[in-house]
Amino acid sequence: MGKMLYIEAKVVEDKPGILAKIAQILADNQANISALTTGIEGIIPTEVKPKTIRLLVHLVENNDENIEKLTQELKKIKEINIIAIRKPTSIDVVNLKYGLETVIASETEF
Repeated sequence: MGKMLYIEAKVVEDKPGILAKIAQILADNQANISALTTGIEGIIPTEVKPKTIRLLVHLVENNDENIEKLTQELKKIKEINIIAIRKPTSIDVVNLKYGLETVIASETEF
């Protein structure tokens, strides 16, 4: 039986093809994307934080060696910083389902 993994990454250099690179690595490692969200954090144009990519993936082969290989290959993508690769929590699933992002703004920004 396969295993579900939650993957979160920050985009550090916004270039075309980032999601394609991630999808190819997942396919090469026999992982299927179950859920995917992308977005930005913040609402003030000059203070927008990098995009966040969140994925819920299903690994066909569930062993530590495959997870480590997948992790190392994702970390080679220069345009992103991997924040988390772990077993998904209930909060992760809700965030993915509803595409929730955290927005922090002070009253003076409005």
